[in-house]
Amino acid sequence: MTRINHPSNRSVAEVAWLYYVKNMTQGEIAKAMGLSRPTIISYLKQAKERQIVCVKISGEHFRLNALADALKSRFGLTEVQVIPDEGLAGEALTRAVCEAAAQSLPDFVSPGDELGVSWGQTVWFVSESVPWWPVADLTVRQLIGSMANPLLPTSESCSTEIARRLSAACINLNAPAVCSSASLATMLKAEPIIAEQLGNLSRCQKALYSLSPCTPDTHVVLFKIATEQDIADYVARGAVGIIAGRFIDRKGAPVLGPLDDRLIGADHETLRRMTGFLVVSGLHKLEPTLAALRGGYVDHMVLDVALAEAVLAAA
Repeated sequence: MTRINHPSNRSVAEVAWLYYVKNMTQGEIAKAMGLSRPTIISYLKQAKERQIVCVKISGEHFRLNALADALKSRFGLTEVQVIPDEGLAGEALTRAVCEAAAQSLPDFVSPGDELGVSWGQTVWFVSESVPWWPVADLTVRQLIGSMANPLLPTSESCSTEIARRLSAACINLNAPAVCSSASLATMLKAEPIIAEQLGNLSRCQKALYSLSPCTPDTHVVLFKIATEQDIADYVARGAVGIIAGRFIDRKGAPVLGPLDDRLIGADHETLRRMTGFLVVSGLHKLEPTLAALRGGYVDHMVLDVALAEAVLAAA
């Protein structure tokens, strides 16, 4: 004859208390109460069925999920994470956004993928927090050439660190990000090894990047890729944002100028063909974020709650 276990509410409540309030593991509870682990699992299930335990999701998470769903619907995105500010601001908030993005990165890529990586402070913060999670046959490529300042988070340092943490092959772009003249850039891009590396950027199915507004203190100026006058010239042509060194207008359309002829890296069309993972924080990046979304550069996005609300309000 099979014995049917009908524990008392008191016993079920005691297990629930130890698990949910005292944070004991199922194994620890089983040992303490002289029960089997499957029995503890059964008691926890019955605690919910008997409404001894009620699960409540905080209103803040409902709000964050609603924002994420609204962004996905409005812009046709695949995945969106909205990160609460929790009293954070500035770099601290950016780091929180980047840590969340870093945890999502191993799920964003698949075995056999080729991932293009941009550069800058935000991408570097992501690279520092990527979990050690091997992804089979993954290749990481720089989206733009090398930069001179070793104290700043360059494209090669970002791509190398991400590749290291995901046990991926890393293909650096053996050329400067910007040349002193268009003719020199043309000659370098014709060199077989550089031509091959640039051509292989089209093999990247996915890309990780942030973006910046067209302001005099943009990272493109800090990295000496462009001058403040270059930025002013592109703004006069309608540019509002910069992705991997390339300028876009409010609709996300390419804005071209003399600097493009001196750059060595992925062009607008190559970037747009990739499945883009945008990591962005701060209301000062509202306009370029909207431009990137409208231009079809974004499929996955991690951003802070204030920026998410501003994007939806302006969309």
